Amino acid sequence: MRKTILTALLLALAALPARAGQFDALKGKLVADGVPQAEVQAVFAKPGVAFTPDPMGKKLLEMYTAKYGSDVVRRLQGRLSALGYYFGQNTGRLDFVFRNGVRAFQRDHGLTADGRYSLDLATLADQEQQKASAETSRELKALADQGPPDVYEVILAPERLAEAKEFFDANQALLEDMRARYGVPPAVAVGLLTVETRTGKFLGDNLAVNNLASMAASATASGVMGLFAGENVTPDRKTWLDAKAAEKAAWAYTELKALFTYARLNRLDLAAMPGSIYGAIGVSQFMPSSLLRFGVDGDGDGRVDIFNVRDAVFSMANYLRNHGFTGNLDDEAALREALFRYNHSQTYVNTIMAVSHFLKGGPAQP
Repeated sequence: MRKTILTALLLALAALPARAGQFDALKGKLVADGVPQAEVQAVFAKPGVAFTPDPMGKKLLEMYTAKYGSDVVRRLQGRLSALGYYFGQNTGRLDFVFRNGVRAFQRDHGLTADGRYSLDLATLADQEQQKASAETSRELKALADQGPPDVYEVILAPERLAEAKEFFDANQALLEDMRARYGVPPAVAVGLLTVETRTGKFLGDNLAVNNLASMAASATASGVMGLFAGENVTPDRKTWLDAKAAEKAAWAYTELKALFTYARLNRLDLAAMPGSIYGAIGVSQFMPSSLLRFGVDGDGDGRVDIFNVRDAVFSMANYLRNHGFTGNLDDEAALREALFRYNHSQTYVNTIMAVSHFLKGGPAQP
């Protein structure tokens, strides 16, 4: 037993230099591209700044599953179908029918019902012999027959709508100032913020610099293949993954440089900024390059601080104004068209409009 523990410890220690030096080439490239060396060294020396394979791994797995389908998902779809939890085709792709089935299976087995699949979950399903109850199967079948919801249901939960209403009521003066300057209706603006960050209550669970730097440092798929356990990644598919990793790494590097520029221009601590898994930051979730173009100093303090509510709301409205939010935005058809140009998802548009209707005193319906 001691020998086993010692061996595991030595293997872990042997892996540390590679992980600790994961950003070395990236730091050199940033300096060569004009980012002040002192800034680079200071940021990457912060205790919380550390490489993570998750952003690139999750992005590649998402793209891979969309293109080829997931073998793990196919396996789980087949088993859940046999157990009465799944009423769709074994496509290997993610959809609402599959997620509903996964959530029901997780609930029945005392797991967090988040709808996420994994190799461990597939193994558990393979071992399970107890079928879903007749009631559960009927409910899942009815949901499958009904088709996908036309809104993000989690956003329209009572607690989320309460958060939106609290923000809407507390920021009336700010929202009216925004409308006067940019024409964006206040209820729609809050609907957007509710979808994006729960009106600023969830800004990400890792540092933006970690996520962007980690993606930029992952120019091949080799370092994230652990997330592909259970997938039949053929040599041709691995080549495709490497090409996509290089593409996404180049994009992330551009955004990382923009993040350094943004922080320097606005005298902000780059290593204290939480962000989405792909590096969007602030109350209104801007990518750094867009923030440099459309960010607004809403409170007149000489800085664009996207974590400041007034700056975030004005920046969002400025972005929208420059991306089709023009004309009579009190006309709902025109507003829906503008929202769809902003994000080509009818579900996204419907959810924002449902929140908007609720804030104006109506039902939370599209």
